[in-house]
Amino acid sequence: MRSIFSAAPFFRINLRRLIFLLALLSAMTFQSNTFYASYGVQHQLLIDNTLESNRVYSKKLADSIDDFLKSAQQQLAYSAKDIAKNFRNPTALIMEANRLRLQTDSFNSVVFVYMNGKVLATSPETLNIFGKIIESPGAKEAIQKRRPLISSPYISAAGNLLIFISNPVINNTGQYLGYIGGTIYLKQKNILNNLLGEHYYRDGSYLYAVDKNRHLLYHPDPERVGKNVINNLAIDAIARGESGRMRLINSTGIDMLAGYAIVSSTGWGVVTQRPTQATLAPLNGLMINVLLNTLPLTFLTLLLIWWFTEKSHYHYENLLTAPSTWIDPLPQIASRKFAPGILNPMK
Repeated sequence: MRSIFSAAPFFRINLRRLIFLLALLSAMTFQSNTFYASYGVQHQLLIDNTLESNRVYSKKLADSIDDFLKSAQQQLAYSAKDIAKNFRNPTALIMEANRLRLQTDSFNSVVFVYMNGKVLATSPETLNIFGKIIESPGAKEAIQKRRPLISSPYISAAGNLLIFISNPVINNTGQYLGYIGGTIYLKQKNILNNLLGEHYYRDGSYLYAVDKNRHLLYHPDPERVGKNVINNLAIDAIARGESGRMRLINSTGIDMLAGYAIVSSTGWGVVTQRPTQATLAPLNGLMINVLLNTLPLTFLTLLLIWWFTEKSHYHYENLLTAPSTWIDPLPQIASRKFAPGILNPMK
């Protein structure tokens, strides 16, 4: 019983079809390899561009925070020098505290504290700590170290999660009188919200800031502010004082592309990240465009393969069916039959 492949003319393999199939297979293999290579290049390019964009954006924001902190310290330093001669004048202290708080919106509150920790003036006065001795971590550190400081986040005596920026007050004779401090409330509207809160993406991208001890200073989710973050590769790098970029899995298990940068004056870090899925979402559309753009050339290639196959087969058929006169025959040597008399002509 004959096979259907041997019986059906369409399935019979002749030289013409063999040449066509081999050429077609080579062309399609080349086209597929080109498409796959293009996909890989576009895939990596999207990831690299997003990583670099996030790194640059984080660096820009880190520099902005650094500039703000330096400006805030300069404001406190100038005020401390100017108020030293009136440091025991409550009216002058209150006026200066109000000026500092209201002039630039850099601080949520301002305090003047005597060397023994007693509060001499506050702005706003609703803090209800006037005349009290405060023993918060930032207050103790300011008195102990007697130099310009930026604290880690802590809970104040008034119950606010804050960062404390302080500068010593020293009179003309070099005597330490106390300090002036400005606070940034992390869970209320503050300067960090103004610097970091305006993020225009709506694709799951976001940014946050941490201090060198892994405490969140800013996060889109206010409930996470002040929390300590572990098991995060970007924050691990920030804790080591490194800036850079990486692909990572965040604390909620989402694949992210993160760029991060260090605030040079404090060791804080700013992290900008975008979901990898959102980054690669345009890839399918890009590859469809690549495929559509290559279709005309693909059809032209198939047409050339068909034409070449037909021409090759035509010449081959002509060669096989050529007349025998195209081939020079070897001369035929006829056998001679000699007569007996010819062998002996002398006879």
